[in-house]
Amino acid sequence: MATLRALVCDDYSMVRETIRPLLVEAGFEMVREATLATEAISLAEMTQPDVIVLDLSLPGMSGLQAIPILKLVSPRSVVVVFSAYDIWREACVDAGAAAYIDKGYLGALAVMLRQVATRVAASAPRPDR
Repeated sequence: MATLRALVCDDYSMVRETIRPLLVEAGFEMVREATLATEAISLAEMTQPDVIVLDLSLPGMSGLQAIPILKLVSPRSVVVVFSAYDIWREACVDAGAAAYIDKGYLGALAVMLRQVATRVAASAPRPDR
């Protein structure tokens, strides 16, 4: 079975530290972290994560600007926006995000991460028996 990979991009370490256990609990074994959108793009291109948890308010390039680039460099990645700017929900989905979850709903993020992990695991090629 393939290792589930994740990337978290948020400029606040406390947020990244809060998300990491949710990813591990959902079954993600390799978790990379970025503080800038440009860094996330590079890591996504190199690691091809199964899920990318992305904040919108980032120094320099915003998360919203990064979504189409992330989808370009890592097309199979599921981008989940985890942010406090609900007014951008529709724009995020239009840009290619699979979901937008408000930072006030950590439980909803946990559910989404488990769903992504289950979906990826189910679609993974199985070894011959």
